[in-house]
Order: sequence, then structure tokens, then C-alpha cells
Amino acid sequence: MRRRSFLSATGALSVVALTSTRTPSHAQSTDVEAVKAAHQAFYAALSSKDLKAMEAVWANKPYVVNIGPRSKTVLVGYTEAVTKYWAGVFDFFSQMSAASTSIAQLHSDGKLAWIIGTESATLQPKSGGEPLKFDTFVTNIFEKEGDRWLMISHHAQMIPK
Repeated sequence: MRRRSFLSATGALSVVALTSTRTPSHAQSTDVEAVKAAHQAFYAALSSKDLKAMEAVWANKPYVVNIGPRSKTVLVGYTEAVTKYWAGVFDFFSQMSAASTSIAQLHSDGKLAWIIGTESATLQPKSGGEPLKFDTFVTNIFEKEGDRWLMISHHAQMIPK
């Protein structure tokens, strides 16, 4: 009798353990895909020079941070790091093409996520001349707000040639 109770309890615990391990991995897989989609939405907004789309990618929070590849300072806060920065960038360049070229690491804990990798950009200044072409190391950090992943930090650093 004791053995049967022990086996029943062990079996019940095994079912609970299997059930609980499936849910986080499925949730994590869903988060990974949603973070990748948010990451790609950033590059789509950047390449189309769409300020409204760029603003929609970012969390409207006072702690967001942006350090572009040509930045001379760390920009903090939604107005400075997002609205003013990207409006200025989009005004300076007549054409922009940017893409994530590799993801070395993507990690999510369900609330925060980051992508570390590389990106490639070709930017044509409105003033003319040769386009600027460069590759950067990039770190993009996202925060989950409701069911959306929103960028809270972008840091791009040129890769030396």
C-alpha cells in the first residue's frame, strides 16, 4: 500500500514537472520570435526613414537610451533618445539602408530581452557625396510591455576596418 502511494505521488510529481517545463519553453520560444520581430521592425523603420514607425518600436519611458554609431553623447529619455535623435538622422540623410547582419546572442527572461550582434548600414547624406557604408556591433535591449516587446536601449559601435 505504501509503495502504491509512493508510486502514485512520484507519477503525479513527474506529470507536474513535465507540464511546468513545457510552458516556459513555449513561452520563451514565443518571446524569442516576438523579440526578433521587434528587432526587425527597428531596421524596417530605420531603412524607411519612418519616424512614426521608429517611435512605435521604442518604449515611451524616461530611461530609454540611444547611442548611435556617430553619437558623441549618450542620449537618455524618449524625447532626446528617440524623437529628436531619429528626426535629426532622418533629416540629415536622403537615403538609408540598415539591416541586422548577425545575431550572436538573444536572451529573454520574459520581461527583458537583448540581442547582441552586428548590423550593416549605407547612408546617403542629403548634401551629396559618397554614401557612408559601415558595419557596427550592436546591442538592442527590449522590455515587455503587455504583449509587446519595445526597445529601451540601442547601442551601435562601428567595427574598425
